[in-house]
Amino acid sequence: MLKLYQAEWCPYCARVRAKMTELGIDYICINVPRNKADRKELIEISGQSGIPTLICEDGTLICDDDDAIIEYLEKHYKN
Repeated sequence: MLKLYQAEWCPYCARVRAKMTELGIDYICINVPRNKADRKELIEISGQSGIPTLICEDGTLICDDDDAIIEYLEKHYKN
């Protein structure tokens, strides 16, 4: 299952969530702290603290780039 590290206040994350909803994708949503230094889990997994960050089912990471995430979703999940 896809895992999205994001924050409700982030407009780039909102774009990704909207695309996932539009495509009917099930995913795990993990809200990160506002303070980048407190995003320890995200930093451990990806080596960076930017959001949105998507962990794909095959383990691929797309970090801190809503356009790249949306492109990936359209390529792999659009009917």
